[in-house]
Amino acid sequence: MIIAKKVVENTVLTFQWADGTETMIDLSMFPKEIIERAALHGLSQKLGDSYSGAEGDVQRAFVMFKETLDALHSGDWNRKGGGISSGGIWVEALVRATGSDMETVLAKWNEMDEAEKAAIKKHDAVRLAKAQIELERAKAKAKDAPALTL
Repeated sequence: MIIAKKVVENTVLTFQWADGTETMIDLSMFPKEIIERAALHGLSQKLGDSYSGAEGDVQRAFVMFKETLDALHSGDWNRKGGGISSGGIWVEALVRATGSDMETVLAKWNEMDEAEKAAIKKHDAVRLAKAQIELERAKAKAKDAPALTL
């Protein structure tokens, strides 16, 4: 059962309770210090959530984090980290294949059109790097798996 639905409209947060009542909270109700603290808390949560699926992979986490941060800078609250524009594992593979740093590769990836990205994905060095990343992730998961008996 959903207890409350939260709706954000302009500077008002409304809790629509399951019993049909509503609580409206306008930012103007709070002192500047509380608004700043709430904003930093929200950013901390949003950016922390952005790399939750990175499974201990710092480079992957950074890609996911960076995409979310870039989206927020551009005014987009809804885009998640690790999405299509970050390239995900393809950007990680490109970093390995080229030896370039993550920020440089991510910036170039986001400038490429779909045909350029498709060509990168077909490059043997990038495909090998992607396979290595996938193998490393599978090994990491297998370490924590219960013993297999037949």
